[in-house]
Amino acid sequence: MAITTLKSLLQAAAPRTYIALNNTVKNWRSGKANRRFLIVRHPRKPDIYQIVLDFVERVCPELRNRFELRTLGCRIRDWSPYILHIPWLKDPVQRWSMAAYEQAAKLSAQCDAHDIPIINRPDRLTNAAKAEGAKRMAVCGLRTPQMAVITDIAEFRKTLLGIEPPLLVRENWGHGQPMQFAATHDAARQLPIESFRHPIAVEYVDVRDPADGLYRKYRYVIAGEYGVPMHLHVSTEWAANGSSMLYSDSVCDEDREFLDSPNPHHEAFLQACQSLGLDFAALDYSYDQSGQVVLWEANPLPLLHYPRRRKYRIPALESALAAVVSLYLTRAGLEIPPAISDRLTRSLIPAEKNRALLPTTTSPT
Repeated sequence: MAITTLKSLLQAAAPRTYIALNNTVKNWRSGKANRRFLIVRHPRKPDIYQIVLDFVERVCPELRNRFELRTLGCRIRDWSPYILHIPWLKDPVQRWSMAAYEQAAKLSAQCDAHDIPIINRPDRLTNAAKAEGAKRMAVCGLRTPQMAVITDIAEFRKTLLGIEPPLLVRENWGHGQPMQFAATHDAARQLPIESFRHPIAVEYVDVRDPADGLYRKYRYVIAGEYGVPMHLHVSTEWAANGSSMLYSDSVCDEDREFLDSPNPHHEAFLQACQSLGLDFAALDYSYDQSGQVVLWEANPLPLLHYPRRRKYRIPALESALAAVVSLYLTRAGLEIPPAISDRLTRSLIPAEKNRALLPTTTSPT
């Protein structure tokens, strides 16, 4: 009881110190390999991607001692043990803390000076901002919505920046934030744009399925050269989340089919991720009414969690975790142990093998 109280007091009074001590204890418990991954997290998100560490500890515990946990802003005196740097920081860092970004950039420069590779460099995370990301990912040959950054609200209300209604206004940076929809010019001019920090105007693309009138959003994760289908969301509303989400036997069957099938767009998605300068990202996409892909956005640090309801998604999640760990090992020049490679499912294979399994159609069915 006394120890618990002391921990709570320390966590409240000196969170950075508490997190540093907690990391030290975890590193001590797992031991330290001679060649290690330098993992940094920010005190605001001290447990981010704990799921990766738990997965490694459960599936391949002999790898856990390669993951050294540190707090952003740490000082490294001896660089010789490190063979890879992995910043687990929400994108883009500049959005929530310029001080944190400067610390992350400094650490990246130190890694560069010691020839230590970096996964998802912090200075490249802004490439995944909605407007910049759409422009870059268009090179993969798939459709991305037209977007324009709103720097002058009066100008937007006057010209709509060339984007014809219907349109959306949303944040350029970050994920899972509110969006505003306008069906007409007058409605667009009345949108409360002042409530956004970094607003952009986005072309509205109608992705309702002509057969049933429902909206579908797919997520596919790229990790190095591996790709993993993560989930399919089916919704009655254009924003496929929240209370509009459908959960039925037929929806789950459709979701399972997506998870169990090789993705016909793997190589295009791989190219899209590379165009952002990223090693790892989740790509969200839909199909328009002609059956063509509409690539919405990329998330460089997507949420990974064990589903409470749709348990059939667990193999896909663990394939994604295995792909992430495989990316780390490959980039560090290490072999992938069987305990990890065995979890790379049929849907999660490098591009040269995926080609042989692709269906001839480009539609979701």
